[in-house]
Order: sequence, then structure tokens, then C-alpha cells
Amino acid sequence: MKSKILVFLMVAGIASGVYGQGVILDNAGFNGGISATSGGRVFVNGALFDGINFNVGVTVLGGPNSGNLTTIGTYTASTDPKGYTGLDIGQFRLGNAAAEVAIPGVAGGTAATIQLNMWYDGAGGLFNSYAAAASGGGFIGTITFQTPTSGGQPPLPAQNLVGMPSINLVAAPVPEPTTLALAGLGAASLLIFRRRK
Repeated sequence: MKSKILVFLMVAGIASGVYGQGVILDNAGFNGGISATSGGRVFVNGALFDGINFNVGVTVLGGPNSGNLTTIGTYTASTDPKGYTGLDIGQFRLGNAAAEVAIPGVAGGTAATIQLNMWYDGAGGLFNSYAAAASGGGFIGTITFQTPTSGGQPPLPAQNLVGMPSINLVAAPVPEPTTLALAGLGAASLLIFRRRK
């Protein structure tokens, strides 16, 4: 009897291992407009991203909810295994084509929360991270959404980011000097130009 239970548990474990709980990191074939809430595309300053000639940089986070996200990876043309991230007009593909990526803490066949921190990376790689693009005045944007994962009963196949809304990357504000820094400069200039008696 114990051996039958052990065999059953092993078969159940193997079967559940066959079907993951992942997604395919792309929006291939999506045609949503700038305000689409699912099946969305990437826009840069209100115009569709030219994913044929240019790339985006993307840091992907995922998990069971927005309060529990784990970094899945950062993709740029220089770090993506294919050597590019842009796929088509308004579209991107991260990692190897049709490669499923597991989302930590998410049961197979349930919805995962995905966060995409994206930046326009141009043709030659303008920025190596979201933070660099934000501090350098690049085009940036962040979206968080839920999307179905593979696995479950009956098993669902891996899908791309079907729950993704459209994102519009806009120019990051250029940091201005803080009030404290300006006050320090004013005080220094008063000391330099003060009259001597």
C-alpha cells in the first residue's frame, strides 16, 4: 500500500512538473491602441514604437501580487540572447522566441502579476538600465498588470503577456538642483564677494 502511495505521489509530482507556471515575455501580434487595457502595444511619446529598427530596455518583475514581486530579468539588445528586443511596430520579444519564463510564487494556471519597467533604448543602446534612462532624461514608463500562466488542471499552454495594457514611454524629467544646493551656492557666493573692512 505504501509503495502505491509513493508511486502515485511521484507520478503526480512529475505531471505537475511538466506544466509550469510561466509566461512568454512578448506582446507579439498585439494591436491595441494607446489606451488599450489588454493586448497592448508600446508607444514612445504618443507614437507607436518602431520595434523593427529600434530596441527597448525592459526590467521584468513578477509574482503573485503587486506587493510580492521578484525581478525576473533585465533585457536590452546587449543582454538579450537574440541580440535584440524590438520585434515589430509597437511590439517586443524578450529572451529566446516562445521561451516560457517561470513566475515565482504563482500556482500553475492562475494569474501572475507582472511589472514592466521599460525605456527606449534606440538602435545602439542608449541606456543600460531604467535608472540610467530616468536620470539621463530618456523615454521611460512602468506598467503593472495580471496575466494568465501556463499549467493548472486542465493544463493551459504558455501564453504571451495577454493581460498587458498599452504603455506610453515619455521623457523622464531632468533633475533640477534642489533648494538646499541653490542655498549653498548662494551662501558660498556671499562669502566670496563679501566686503573686507
